[in-house]
Amino acid sequence: MSQASALDPFAVFGLARSLDLDDKTLEQRYLRLSRECHPDLHRAKDTADCIAVLQRSAEINDAWKVLRDPWQRARALVELLSPGALDRTKRLDPAFLADALELAEEVAMANGDAVPPLRTRIAAALEADFAAVRAELQHGAVDAAARRLHASHYHRKALQDLDAKS
Repeated sequence: MSQASALDPFAVFGLARSLDLDDKTLEQRYLRLSRECHPDLHRAKDTADCIAVLQRSAEINDAWKVLRDPWQRARALVELLSPGALDRTKRLDPAFLADALELAEEVAMANGDAVPPLRTRIAAALEADFAAVRAELQHGAVDAAARRLHASHYHRKALQDLDAKS
């Protein structure tokens, strides 16, 4: 296996680099690849072959972890399209960060009847974030997509904190 495919989860799965992957197809591909590397199929092989099978199995599992989660998939795609983009775009707009802090405080204070509409609002923000990442990638604006991924972290954390309250 080439080093490039080991670093590229799409190549490990033999898929085109795309943000939009069909979950069912992805799972079927994972199961097929996993079966191909199952230790029971390679018992009679020599030690070097066993090590190669285990390495391939690890690559498949690592790629699965990335590709099955749309946010991880987006991060991987951004880095594949423009290595270093996530590091270059860590600095976020101070106004956005102020809004994120207000949202975190709102989540911390939320209880009872305030929780469902807040959850709906944060979920909508996350959908908007993902749609923006998709659009930015389609237009080749990889750094903008990377910045949006950083921003989405605050919305995902807010939703996670809100869900932990219930």
